[in-house]
Amino acid sequence: MEGVRFHSPPPASGPSHRTGYLRWVPRGTTLLLLFGLGVAVGPALHRWLTDRESIQAWVLALGPWGPLGSILLNAAQVLLAPVPGQIFGLANGYLYGVLRGTFYSWLGVQLGSALAMGLGRWLGRPLVARLVGPARLERWDGLARQRGPTFFLLVFLLPLLPDDLACFVIGLSPLPIPYMLLLAGVGRLPGLIVASWVGANATRPPAEVWAGLVGGALVLTYLFGRYREQVENWLVRRVTMRET
Repeated sequence: MEGVRFHSPPPASGPSHRTGYLRWVPRGTTLLLLFGLGVAVGPALHRWLTDRESIQAWVLALGPWGPLGSILLNAAQVLLAPVPGQIFGLANGYLYGVLRGTFYSWLGVQLGSALAMGLGRWLGRPLVARLVGPARLERWDGLARQRGPTFFLLVFLLPLLPDDLACFVIGLSPLPIPYMLLLAGVGRLPGLIVASWVGANATRPPAEVWAGLVGGALVLTYLFGRYREQVENWLVRRVTMRET
């Protein structure tokens, strides 16, 4: 009838919104389980770490093979990168103290960085693509063509950016390896010092604090693994803005 207006009902907010919320249920459950695992394991790990003298005595009994093994493990993680390098930095600080721990970690990552740059330069793109994945290599290779040494210095300096991948990309680029290796050593040094300091003081917090720290570390590791690409993209945008 004339003069009568019909109003369409508002769109239903049921299924699509519920589906969006439900997607977070398994993720939230995973986060809770990881945090609970950390709370359960943290005190036992703290008790084991408090026996520092026995652990250091065992490492000391290895003689020069102890520091050499540490240096080689740090080098290997740059090439293989399944394990975050900070773990070895923490271990070196715990075993050798801040100064020696930092020195061994620095030597290892410098050796690994030199090998990664050399492999990229001499064996070429197919090997690097197999090691790091074609999609990530394509994206970072484009950045290497557009940016210069300052960009890579910031990549080595800031946490959560793939500095190991950057070494391979540098090898594929025309950038001079000795100069870039110097920048890698300078940029990584602050993070290595912090990791060694944390490792050297690992036994100071009580077991209750350790429980929360281990749980939080597991949660953060899971979140970074799941959203690594988004985090990297955001950080790269910040770095490129700072460089310009």
